[in-house]
Amino acid sequence: MKSERLYSLDLLRGLDMILLVVIGPMFAAINTSWPLPKCVMGQFHHNWGGFTLWDLIMPLFIFMCGSAVPFALEKRKTNGRAGIPYWRHVIARVAVMWILGMVAQGRLLSMDIMLINPFNNTLQAIAAGYLVAAIVLATPSKRVRIAAPFVLAAAYTAFLHFCGDYTIDGNAATRLERWILPLITPEGSKALEMADPGYSWWATIPMFGVMTLCGMAATDIVMDESVPQTKRLARLSALGAGLLAFGWVASPLIPAIKHIYTVTFTAQAMGCCMLLLAALYFVSDVLRFRRGTWLVLLFGHTSLMAYMCHVFKPAFKAFGKMFAPGAAHLFGSAAEPIATWLAASVLLVCFLALWRGRKCS
Repeated sequence: MKSERLYSLDLLRGLDMILLVVIGPMFAAINTSWPLPKCVMGQFHHNWGGFTLWDLIMPLFIFMCGSAVPFALEKRKTNGRAGIPYWRHVIARVAVMWILGMVAQGRLLSMDIMLINPFNNTLQAIAAGYLVAAIVLATPSKRVRIAAPFVLAAAYTAFLHFCGDYTIDGNAATRLERWILPLITPEGSKALEMADPGYSWWATIPMFGVMTLCGMAATDIVMDESVPQTKRLARLSALGAGLLAFGWVASPLIPAIKHIYTVTFTAQAMGCCMLLLAALYFVSDVLRFRRGTWLVLLFGHTSLMAYMCHVFKPAFKAFGKMFAPGAAHLFGSAAEPIATWLAASVLLVCFLALWRGRKCS
C-alpha cells in the first residue's frame, strides 16, 4: 500500500468540517432572520432516536480518523511489528487529543477540579477509537482484524439489550456513565450535573473503535492496488450500501440512537460515510476532477485547528458583530445575523489559510 494520501480523504474531512463550522451556523443565522421550516432546522439537531444530518458529523470525524490510521501507523512498525516507535506515536496522539478534548468541552481551562469532566468530547472519542484501532492493527492476524469490529459491536449490543432499555434514562450506557463519573471525580463535583443528558462516552468506547476500524477497512479497500479501481469502488459502495440497509432494516428492533451509538445508528452512519467516500473517490481519484476544491481542502488539511476555532467561536462571532450595525443600516435588522455569520466565516477562512501557510513554509 502506498503512503500517498488519497485526495478524496481530505475532501471528505473538509466537507465534514465545513458542515460543522460554516453550514450549520449559516442555517442558524438565516433561521434567526427568517424562520425556516422545522423539517429543515430539524436536520441540525440531535434527537433521541432517528438520524439527522447533524448526527453524521461526529461519526464521520471518527471514520476519517480511522481512514488515516494505515498511513500513520503502518510506517511506524518495525519489521512489520508494533514496537516502541509505534506505541510512542499512539500514546502521544491519544494524549494530545484527550487534553484538547478536555479543553474544548471538559472545562479544563476553568482549573476547577469540581467542574472538570474527563471524558465528554468528540476529540476524546476519536482518541479512544484510535487506541482501539492501534491495538487491532498491532495484531498480526488478519482474521482478528476482520472479526474485531463485529465482536465489539455484538458485545456492546448485547450489553444494551440485556442490561437496560432504549429510553433516555433507562439505557445501560447512560446508567453506566452516571455510575462511573462519580468514581473518577471528587465528591461533590458538578461535572455530573453539567453532563449532557442521555449521552454516553465510557460505555460507547467499543463503538468508537468500531467506527475507527470501519475507516481503516475503507482505506484498505481503496488502496488495494492488486484490484482495479472500478472494483475497489464497487466493493466500497457495496459495503456502504449493505451497512446502510442493515441499519434501516434492524431499526424497528433496535432503535437508531446517536447519543448511545446503537448498532443500527452506527451501521447507518458508517454506511453513509462509505458511500460519501466512494462518491468522492470516484470523482477525485478515479476521474481526477479536482477543480475548485481549494476551500474544502483547506478545511480538510486544517481540520483539528478548525475544530478548535469552532470551540472558541465567540471570538470569531465578536469580530462578525462589528459588521452587524452596518448591515442593519443598509439592509435592515434581518441582515444582522447573516452579516455576523459571513464576517466570522471569512475571518475563520483567513486564519486557517495563514495557519496552513505557516505549516507549509
